[in-house]
Amino acid sequence: MGRQSIWIWKFATCSYNLTIQDGKYILNNRCQKDLITNNIWGIVIDNSGNVIWQYNLPEEIPLKYSLQDVATFSKGYIKNYPVFTWKQENDLLVLGYPKNSYSKFVTNYLPLSAMQKTPIILFIMLVSNVTILFIVYYLSKRNVMLKVAPILNGLDKLSHGETVVLNINGELEDVGKRINETSLQLDKQNKARANWISGVSHDIRTPLSMIMGYADRITSSLDVGENTRKQANIIKIQSVKIKNLVQDLNLVSQLNYNVQPVKQTPVHLCKMIREIVVEYLNNNLNNKFDFELNLDCNTEQISIIGDERLLYRAIQNIISNSINHNENGCTISVSLAVNGNNLILVISDNGKGISEEKLQKIQSTPHYLQSTDERLDLRHGLGLLLVKEIISIHNGTVSISSALNNGFSTTISLPIKKQ
Repeated sequence: MGRQSIWIWKFATCSYNLTIQDGKYILNNRCQKDLITNNIWGIVIDNSGNVIWQYNLPEEIPLKYSLQDVATFSKGYIKNYPVFTWKQENDLLVLGYPKNSYSKFVTNYLPLSAMQKTPIILFIMLVSNVTILFIVYYLSKRNVMLKVAPILNGLDKLSHGETVVLNINGELEDVGKRINETSLQLDKQNKARANWISGVSHDIRTPLSMIMGYADRITSSLDVGENTRKQANIIKIQSVKIKNLVQDLNLVSQLNYNVQPVKQTPVHLCKMIREIVVEYLNNNLNNKFDFELNLDCNTEQISIIGDERLLYRAIQNIISNSINHNENGCTISVSLAVNGNNLILVISDNGKGISEEKLQKIQSTPHYLQSTDERLDLRHGLGLLLVKEIISIHNGTVSISSALNNGFSTTISLPIKKQ
């Protein structure tokens, strides 16, 4: 078909291919060969409609044409043969191609009004295509997000130590299975770690109680010297510290691995603070320690929702930190106020405090239960870690500040129970 099209162009542009000699049209040999090769026929029609020249003409093709016939086949077909026409001298040259070789459009015009509307139609088509593409993109993205959202949610829970069980089908099913397997493995490790810490704590408790009992008996005995009683008293005090440290470690483990059940009851923080301070005063603290209470009267009837035993332990730990780490004594200030929908508890002392370097270490040190660094200083860290764990499960926040020789301060914010 490509050769035929090229030949049409050559024949139409080269008039010497078909020339008049002695009043008759003559086609050169090269063009005759091309017509035969491509099964093309040709005729020349004069002004009267008579065929005055023909070549390779099928029998069914007429030899006489009216003006109406010429007008019809000039844009279409003669007996289903697609034809093409050219002006040849004063006559009309017609080339006919094999049937079904070309498809011709009978109409080749458009109304001017349609042409004027073409830009608008093209614009509408463009907007429609863009809209369809956007809809397809949105639906595709939405479908992907619906499948990815549970995975992201699961990873977020996994990062917070929660157990994850995903039910995902389709292309991301394998990813969901891997996350479930990882969650199960981490859960086993966490429980094993918590059980180990609990077991060690239990094993330490009995020998530690014996040490404390013997130390107490020695300090009360009149049969030993004063120096021995002092040493026994030191053993007793340090044993109490070990006991408290082990209890804190066990409780942190239980809270961190969701072993410790958390009760949700109304708690009056103002009343609790008074009870804790009175308990410390009744424990015969020496004159080195003083307490200052600044409890806003608006906090008397305000309650929060939480576990009273755990909150009691958190406040007790903060005050104990101030007592244990200031051997020369200090003043411990406790204030409670309302700030919007939160209760703000500030416990501070004017003791020796800690350096900026140690403060940053406490705030940035990784979780003690996950760290293998034996050099970690638990002097403040574990007690504060327990406080942070307890306040965190009560949807609160903890911030600490300190400076060397300028005291230590802990600020706790807890949401108020909505009436």
